[in-house]
Amino acid sequence: MKAMWADQDHYACMYPELQMRVWAAPQGMRLAAVLWLPGPKFGRSSKVLAEATWAPGEVTEAKVVDWGRRALAAWLDEQLAHLGDEPNQG
Repeated sequence: MKAMWADQDHYACMYPELQMRVWAAPQGMRLAAVLWLPGPKFGRSSKVLAEATWAPGEVTEAKVVDWGRRALAAWLDEQLAHLGDEPNQG
């Protein structure tokens, strides 16, 4: 996935970065959440955490924020579920 905006900051290549966007498009509302990870030689790779397109009946500021919150919460719940699969060390 391409970067959502061009931030050529030197530090952007050295640390993980989360970019999230919820916006209106001709197809309906769109959501994209991308985790950018540092790579070799100042390169970066991306991992799509959430991506969706839908046509809601109403769009408000609160709903836009809630859609983003729910997308991140779903991803986090999935990550925590995998922690329960690991055998205990100790």
